[in-house]
Amino acid sequence: MICIYEGDGLDRLSPLCDLRPAFDLRCGRFTLLEKYRRLYPDEPFFLWVRDEVAGITAEAHPDCRVNVNPKKGRLFLSATAIFEEPVSAKGRESVLLAGDEVVGFRVCAECVQKLGSVRGLRADLAEEQVKATVLKWPWELVEMNASELLRENEVRSEKLEARRQKSKKRTGRLERGAVVVGDRRKLHLEPGSRVWPGTVLSTETGPVFIDRDAVVRPGSFVEGPCYIGPGTVIDGAKVRPGCSFGPQCRIGGEVEASVFQGYANKHHEGFIGHAFVGEWVNLGALTTNSDLKNAYQPVQVSWQGKTIDTGMLKVGCFVGDHAKTAIGTLLNTGVRVGTFANWFEPGLSPKEIAAFAWGNKVHWPLGHVLSNARKVMSRRGAAPSAAYEQALRTLYSRSS
Repeated sequence: MICIYEGDGLDRLSPLCDLRPAFDLRCGRFTLLEKYRRLYPDEPFFLWVRDEVAGITAEAHPDCRVNVNPKKGRLFLSATAIFEEPVSAKGRESVLLAGDEVVGFRVCAECVQKLGSVRGLRADLAEEQVKATVLKWPWELVEMNASELLRENEVRSEKLEARRQKSKKRTGRLERGAVVVGDRRKLHLEPGSRVWPGTVLSTETGPVFIDRDAVVRPGSFVEGPCYIGPGTVIDGAKVRPGCSFGPQCRIGGEVEASVFQGYANKHHEGFIGHAFVGEWVNLGALTTNSDLKNAYQPVQVSWQGKTIDTGMLKVGCFVGDHAKTAIGTLLNTGVRVGTFANWFEPGLSPKEIAAFAWGNKVHWPLGHVLSNARKVMSRRGAAPSAAYEQALRTLYSRSS
């Protein structure tokens, strides 16, 4: 049995994990939890998360036990780490390290039950180095996205070729008049997907994976590495390398090196680059973010009143769930847009936009927040559960 636990420092990933556990964030084709499941396909999982997201975690992962002390657990792995290879649950009790960063523990369940958590275990354990990367800041998810897409494709290609030798698998439709530039074998079409005539897909810079029922419409230019999630529509868009789109997104304009968690709408012209966009977001027509400073200096990001130097030349925006922008919105370099923020102010945005902000002076009333969530989610055939609405209420209370 494998335990994935949320540790300290999750506020650094805000607003991306305000309404989800950290292991449900996307990087590459998969979320961090999905990556763990691929490493341990035959193991049951249980999950330790913050109390405020426990309900929605249990709903999202009904086959996992949530916030229940394990009786047989022995391997405890961080919710904000990406492992390159599985770590054996067998062996001496150890703290697992990636460099100086703690990424997990191998301990008996009884020890954890006595402590109530994995905190405080390190002092008495041997140290073991493992191959893993720790994600501390939102821009690190974006920075790793392209390399994760390439790494995941290498693993998938080996399995796919083996299956192809045994049977002819039904795939999506690549219509006559659609152009593939580069190695055709690096274009993966899942059943139900469709690439219309008048589109250009390039695999010269990496693979393009189009998932079930996804559509690439005429006038689109898509460069790999790229992942287009189930039911997502690419509509006359320029998609530059390093993009991942989760389920049911609507994408137009130009997008570069960005992650869309899912259920987000950027259907019109405008540029989004080196960004992470949460679920149920609506970006108004011509919304554009800056991802490079005019002086070509490393981008600085505001966080809890502090200035953090990312050390990176290209850093875009980080948009929380249900955030909305007006037409023509200009998002500053490295801006954080809070969960349920509605931004319509003229000119370049500030570096931080608060959760539930209505412009730069007013707070959304809670009743309007809940009503709007129901309306927006119904447009994709979904509805907020009681647990989801309670998580919204808790976040609203803390933000107020």
